Amino acid sequence: MDRPTEQQLTSAYDEHGDAIFRFCYAHTGDRERALDLTQETFVRVWRALSGGTVIERIRPFLYTTARHACIDAARRPATESLERLQEDGFDVADEQTLDPLLSTEVARVIRCIARLDEPYREAVALRYVSDLMPREIAEVIGESENVISVRITRGLQKLRELLHL
Repeated sequence: MDRPTEQQLTSAYDEHGDAIFRFCYAHTGDRERALDLTQETFVRVWRALSGGTVIERIRPFLYTTARHACIDAARRPATESLERLQEDGFDVADEQTLDPLLSTEVARVIRCIARLDEPYREAVALRYVSDLMPREIAEVIGESENVISVRITRGLQKLRELLHL
């Protein structure tokens, strides 16, 4: 194993792992799925690094990779249907199914972000969950900074409606 590549990945995970998890969690609203997507993100980054890809700015690369992992996961058929899980006693609204480190209100907001339409969900999650600036989000998504700012504004309006604020 190439030492600099391993160090790059370890450093990236230490610095950005929690933020990538939060981004995936906001994208899916599901803790377990977010953990899987976080792992998938870092596996993809590892493959890129070990394949010789030179990554000059790791943070945007990580978010772009996580975004693609979330999109790919959304396209795959779910392994369990929601109805089947509910029949087995799983309660979607049960607060205990969420990460215990998150407060109830934070968990509620994250679940509402996950209910936003795709372009708004992604922009709001990257801005307020991952703390990226519109310029950085534009780089990750491949849209103009103006488009991102509009999506954030509209996403926040829709989020307020969902939260009944």
